[in-house]
Amino acid sequence: MLAQEISPTCDIYLRARLKRATLPVHYWKLGDEPPVPLEGAYVVVVRYVDRVSSSAIDRARSQLAGVAYLLDDDLVAAINDRSLPLHYSFFMLQFWMRYQSWLRRTVSELWVASGILEQRYRKAGPVFRIGPEPARFPLPRERPPSATDKVRIFYHGQKTHLPERRWLRDVVAVVHETMEQCSFEIVGGAETQRWYRHLERVRVRPLALWPDYLQRSTQERFDIGLAPLVPTPFNAARSWVKYLDIARFGAVGIFADCVPYDEVVRDGNNGLLCSRDDPDAWIRVLTDLIRDTSRRNRLIAQVDWPSSSPVPPVLSSMLEAQA
Repeated sequence: MLAQEISPTCDIYLRARLKRATLPVHYWKLGDEPPVPLEGAYVVVVRYVDRVSSSAIDRARSQLAGVAYLLDDDLVAAINDRSLPLHYSFFMLQFWMRYQSWLRRTVSELWVASGILEQRYRKAGPVFRIGPEPARFPLPRERPPSATDKVRIFYHGQKTHLPERRWLRDVVAVVHETMEQCSFEIVGGAETQRWYRHLERVRVRPLALWPDYLQRSTQERFDIGLAPLVPTPFNAARSWVKYLDIARFGAVGIFADCVPYDEVVRDGNNGLLCSRDDPDAWIRVLTDLIRDTSRRNRLIAQVDWPSSSPVPPVLSSMLEAQA
């Protein structure tokens, strides 16, 4: 498997699964030469290639069992989506211009993380859905109770979630005017600091490296996680990873009532769905959930693992049969 040294995508979609593989699995770090000879190998490319890895695959291409390309974001949409940070769009543009031809002639099948991506690339060749399956963690009902009296609320989007940080500003402001028993944490940089600096009980944390964030998420507890989804070209192809992010912190989520969250969230059971076009509805739902401790605990007790997560046939054949 070829991936960056630190790869949330690898951890969320592949690493736990590959521990069950019936064949030897080798992890190949982007920028390095292959750790083993590639003859007869099935190579899974996670998001990116570079000059070193693409050259190595080219040299062995006639002897490879196949090459899959795992795509969990819409890289093409990122190029022209003005809601994203300019440096991110520019990076995607450089990558796509350099490697799109290589990907088209080399990849034998696509593994994509959303229905939108599946539809978009279905004419490019074999395309299969892959859903998240990370290493198991304690579900909210299995976590110790929060150590604080305040209801802890959070939103932890990464650099591509700038529209959601902006959208939540007014929701958080109204809720904090009336609900003194809550606190709010959000991740972001200088722009997010400016938007939230006048709000009491709001903490803006800097972006963390994935290993540090993952460790923190299993050691600290929140009560409510928020997952809005502003309709942008890039957001249209998101998967439901935030359901897992919120559960990992021991919280129950309020999610945008749309794809992808409606694929895994049963409203009023393992989370709440709320119109992404109605900030007032988010204010009402969040306020009610802060006030109603018994309902919040009931929802937290029902946060579960999604009943199924699609796996490409080739990957499925590599895995041991489940008991």
